[in-house]
Amino acid sequence: MPEQVPDWDIYSAVDPPPWFVAAVRHQTAVANPQAAMLLWQRGIQTNDQLQCFLDPDHYQPASPWEFGSEMQWAVDRLQQAVDQQQRVVIWGDFDADGLTATAVLWEGLGRFLEPDRCLSYFLPNRLTESHGLSCQGIDQLQTQGCQLIVTCDTGSTNLKEIAYARLMGIDVIITDHHTLSPERPPVTAILNPRSFPPTHPLAHLSGVAVAYKLIEALYEIRSMPPDALESLLDLVAIGLVADLVQMTGVLPLSCPARDCPIAETGKSIYHNATRGS
Repeated sequence: MPEQVPDWDIYSAVDPPPWFVAAVRHQTAVANPQAAMLLWQRGIQTNDQLQCFLDPDHYQPASPWEFGSEMQWAVDRLQQAVDQQQRVVIWGDFDADGLTATAVLWEGLGRFLEPDRCLSYFLPNRLTESHGLSCQGIDQLQTQGCQLIVTCDTGSTNLKEIAYARLMGIDVIITDHHTLSPERPPVTAILNPRSFPPTHPLAHLSGVAVAYKLIEALYEIRSMPPDALESLLDLVAIGLVADLVQMTGVLPLSCPARDCPIAETGKSIYHNATRGS
C-alpha cells in the first residue's frame, strides 16, 4: 500500500497589531512575537478574549440556553420526571466520552431522582450491541417501567429506534455530538452542537460536555448551588480530552495549549478529587 501523505492546511503568517503583541507579552512574559501571531490566528483578537483564554478565572461560559427551544423542552420534560418521580434511564456509550457523560447525568439527575428506583443507566455491550439505541434494549427498559430515556454521546440518527420507543410509550431526550440526521428525530428534545455554525462557542462540545450543559440548565432552573455543578467538571475534563474534540470556544477548561476553560477547572478538581469508586 502506498504511503499516505498528509495534506496540511497551513495558515499564512500574519502580523498582529502592536498593541496585541504588547498585551501578550505583558500577560504571558513571552517576548517572542510568534506567540501573539498564533493567538491572533486562533481568533483571539481582543483583550477580553486574551484574558479569558489565558486565565480560566476570567472565562465566561456560553449559556446552556444557546440550545434554544430544544434545551427548554429537555428541561421541562426532566422537571416533569422529577416532580412525578418517574423512571428515567440514561442510555450511554462505552467509550471514555460516553462513560463520563453517563456519570455526569447519573450524578446530576441523581440529586432529584432516587437512584435505582427512579434512575438507572443502560450501556450497550460493545461486542454484541455496538453503539446507539436498539429495539432490543428498549424492550428491556419498557419491561422495567421506563418512561423517559436520556441518551448521552449517541442517538442522533437512530430514527427507527426512537419511533419504536415512542410506540412503547417512552419519551426520548437526545444529548449527542455526532452526525445529525437530515430530519429532526421524533424526540422530546435533541441537544447536538452540530446544529450550531462552526464558529459558535458550543459547536465543538463532546458528548460529556453536552450532558453537562443539560445539567447546568436544570440546576439553574432548580436554583442549585454553583459548587454542585462544578463538582462534575473532573468527569467533563476526562471525556473532553479523551474524545480528542477541538478545544476551542466554551471548552477552554484547559489542555496543554490552554484552549479549554472547562478543561482547566476540571483538571484542578480531578487532582483534588475524592470521588468514590
